[in-house]
Formats: sequence, structure tokens, C-alpha cells
Amino acid sequence: MRSPVSISAPLGKSAGKLARSLASLALFAFVVLFASDARAAGVFKLKTTEVNEVSGAWHIYVTLELPKAPPIAHQSMKFLFTKTVAYERSLIDGHEGPVLNRQALQNQTPSVESLDVDFADPSGKIFKGTRFDFGLTRARGYEAGEYKVEVKTSDGATIGGTQNLTLKGDNEVVDRRAMTFNAKEKPIKKVDGYDAGAPAAKNAGDDAPASAGGNGEVQASGEAQPFIPKEGFEKTNEEEIKERPHGCGCSIPGSSESSPLSHLAWLAPLAGLGLVAARRRRA
Repeated sequence: MRSPVSISAPLGKSAGKLARSLASLALFAFVVLFASDARAAGVFKLKTTEVNEVSGAWHIYVTLELPKAPPIAHQSMKFLFTKTVAYERSLIDGHEGPVLNRQALQNQTPSVESLDVDFADPSGKIFKGTRFDFGLTRARGYEAGEYKVEVKTSDGATIGGTQNLTLKGDNEVVDRRAMTFNAKEKPIKKVDGYDAGAPAAKNAGDDAPASAGGNGEVQASGEAQPFIPKEGFEKTNEEEIKERPHGCGCSIPGSSESSPLSHLAWLAPLAGLGLVAARRRRA
């Protein structure tokens, strides 16, 4: 008779391999969970994931909770808003009003909002959790659409997970209609008396206007004014040359018109006085 074969040894080896596999799987899961907790510690929640626009702004309510209370009440936090879906209002052919188009976006640069978050109550006691609110405006570059929101501390640590936020509102309208270049132009309507001068006579026997010739051209009548008026050729008082009277300008009282020698008659008495003075000196 054949002796029975023992199977306890193979079963023991299989159980050992299974135990080692389960231990490795448990260790891997622990490492993944620990790494996830270390990367995204704390809690981050939005009060609502859809916010309506009011006067060009969206009001955001946030709940934050840190692993432990911070050493100081005010902590600098960075809120990263990455647009994932754009809402475009466009005019297209076949529709009278704007049509909303949802466009998925990828690899967008996030918009960063740096805020000081207060973790203390009015008494000054510091807690690890807080609730606060802030606003997003179009002046800061935000518009209606869908965003992915993350919160990080000043040293780069992520608080909680990622939240999805929808900003509801009406963006500017974009014209997407096709342009037509072969449209027929409307004919220009001719108006008598403006486009081709005075209207022609209805009957051949009617008298034509006096100012119109036989060929429909307007003839000039009257005399045109000269370019330079006649007053421009007349001399002014300043332009007239005044002549100086002839002679030396000397005259003897009591004489009217005299010869050139008569102007020297007044020197005779002076000559007589000179002769008398000379005679006295000789005497």
C-alpha cells in the first residue's frame, strides 16, 4: 500500500505568501493615505458651489480648519482660482438673441487672491477653524464661468481638498455671425433739382429758365467784383510826398516876394557898424 502524501507543507507556504501580500497592500494603503493627509491637511469648504453676480461682484463664503490652532491669529492664505469652463455669449446665424456656449479649458494659469484670515474670536482666543467671506470682481479679471478653487498657506501647504465653484452671470456678447460681402447695394434714388440741376421743361414749347442754356448748363450773368477794389489804388495821406519850399528860408520883414540878393540886405547895417568901429580904433 502507498503511504498518504502530506500536504501541510505546501499549504503553509501558500499561507505565508498570502500574508506577506496582504501586509504589503496594507502598508501601501497606509503610505498613500498618510501622504494624502500630509499634502492636504485640514478642511476647506465652500458654503455654496454656485454664486450669483451682484453689482459686478461675487460674494464667497468659506470655512477653513487647520490641523491645530496657529501660533498667531492672522494667517496669510492664498486662494487659487483656475478657470475650467468658460461661458461665452455669442451671436450666431439663425438666432436673434445671444446663445450661451460652454467651452472647456485646460492648462489655465490660476488667479491668486492673497488674504489675511483671522482665526481668533473677539476675546482674542485663537482657534484652529474659522469662517469668513470675501468678494471677486470683474475688475480683477473674473467673469461668469466654472472654476477650480484651492487654498494654500504661505509656505505652500494645501489646506483641505479642491472645491468646484460656478460664478453665474452674463458675460459680454461676442459676434460670431458670418460676414456677407456680395450683398446687393440699394439703388440711389435721383431727386430732381438736386442731383442734375434744374428740372427740364415738360413741353418743347415751354420757355426754358433764363439761367439755363440750350444744353442744360448754367450761364453766368452780371459782372463780378474785381479781385482788388479801386480804393486799393488810391494813395493814402502817408504815401503822399510833401515838397519843401525853395530858398534858404530867410525873409526881410515888410517884403513879400524878393530876389535872392534881397535876402542879404539885412547885413548892410552890420557892415556900417564895423566901419565905424574901425575908424575909432584908427583915431
